[in-house]
Amino acid sequence: MGDGPIRIALPLTLVVFALLLGLQLLVRPLLPIDETRYLSVAWEMYQSGDIAHLTRNLDPYSHKPPLLFWLINLVWLVTGVSEFAGRLIGPAFALGAVALTAGLARVLWPADRGIGRRAALILASFSVFAIYGSATMFDAMLAVAVLAGIWSLWRIGLGEAGGWDWVVFGLSLALGTYAKGPVILVHLAVPLLTMRFWAPNPPALRHIARGTGLALLVALVLVALWLVPTLLTATPEFREELLWTQSAARVAGGLAHDRPIWFLAVLLPILLFPWAWSIRVWPAFAAAVGGDGAGRLCLIWAASGLVLFSLISGKQVHYLLPEFPAAALLFARAFGEGRLAGRIPQFAPALLILLGIGLLAVAAGIIAPSGDIALLLPRIAVVAVALLAFAVAVISWATPGIGGPAVAGMGLVIVLHALIAGTGLRQGYEGGPIAARLSAAEAGGLALTGMPYNAEFNFMARLTGKVATPGTPEELAAWAKDHPQGLIFGPNGSFDAPPEATERYNRVEYGFWPASALTSPE
Repeated sequence: MGDGPIRIALPLTLVVFALLLGLQLLVRPLLPIDETRYLSVAWEMYQSGDIAHLTRNLDPYSHKPPLLFWLINLVWLVTGVSEFAGRLIGPAFALGAVALTAGLARVLWPADRGIGRRAALILASFSVFAIYGSATMFDAMLAVAVLAGIWSLWRIGLGEAGGWDWVVFGLSLALGTYAKGPVILVHLAVPLLTMRFWAPNPPALRHIARGTGLALLVALVLVALWLVPTLLTATPEFREELLWTQSAARVAGGLAHDRPIWFLAVLLPILLFPWAWSIRVWPAFAAAVGGDGAGRLCLIWAASGLVLFSLISGKQVHYLLPEFPAAALLFARAFGEGRLAGRIPQFAPALLILLGIGLLAVAAGIIAPSGDIALLLPRIAVVAVALLAFAVAVISWATPGIGGPAVAGMGLVIVLHALIAGTGLRQGYEGGPIAARLSAAEAGGLALTGMPYNAEFNFMARLTGKVATPGTPEELAAWAKDHPQGLIFGPNGSFDAPPEATERYNRVEYGFWPASALTSPE
């Protein structure tokens, strides 16, 4: 009933979401520094054949576990090395998360007709989930592991499960660890520890303790199949980085992405767009939370992730991707049992209208062209995208029931990618021209100066050797002497001598100098 007159079947939702993910892959270039780095790590695994010891620019890379890189290489075994094929892994898991969320919804509320298709549509049309779900990153894989873990916990909480469900919980812990490391515990520990609060028929505490031990044993054995051989053949520095430094520093601070405690909380309106952008939804949402144990489980799942990541120093928006299914389940429940029907007053179209007005202001020159805004040319394309945003807003407002917010959420993703496709934004983040120069010059040696290097170009240029990163002018001069046919690149202005050529990428104007022309750094 909450669907209104529009009832979108689950297979159609999956097809539409797959098309939305594919559109993003076709339109959006590899995003620095994350996607470029991860494909470079996968490329170096492909070259070396070493599936245990990851490298980035041929240096040991211990920041992430290997599953994403294994899967990319498995795809490449079939397709050959291909950017598009390598980028399919993240979206495939995002699509799987939508399907799993639909199945979990039916298990949590079997009497709620249509909740599976509602949950799938809601998750697929969270704009942030759709955008990050298309990325070559780890969070969509982690979301699938968390969904599997929650599903097994619910079966355990029904009081009918045996040891096999604890084994499945252990498998989900192992999958999450292979996907992104022990952070899987941040997502699943609180739902496990609070089982007696939400479970309809929770096991006795001794049974929970015994089952948890079994699950951890299963996870440890599976993870050890990779971890033990890797550690035994790694350097002491690599072992310390892999086992301790990364996790501890992310909690205490000192790595990238240190954010204030309120960072994620203030972004909740954007994270929950478009489904939270309606006053009428929230009373129904509260009823869904307090109605039964399944609602309490989803609230604990979502809220604990938000709170724990807020307390951790290093955090990013996409770290919460595994919590989006919990939000989708609660919103889907809010739309059930006739709580919400007909046209739902919503503010989501207002964001699209504001975006369209802002784009018209850019086209008219009212907003100063600085940073990425300067890339929004030609003006006719900006105006066309603004009109598209207005059209999506009107369609969203006019569509009754659950379809209205869904149009707004998916429509925003389409509008943003139309802006990328139609303006200079794509060219500003397209690394192909630089990669072509590096590939042509690799035989003589490559060196980067004046900025950090995260292997942004190793995959794009299909480099087979290391890009040197001399840390001092003396080291750079020594490198240039040893590589007279080499190429030095870095921010324009790094040397007194003018560069042979320049290319702009990711807000940096790169210059290119032959090693033989090296004078002295500024």
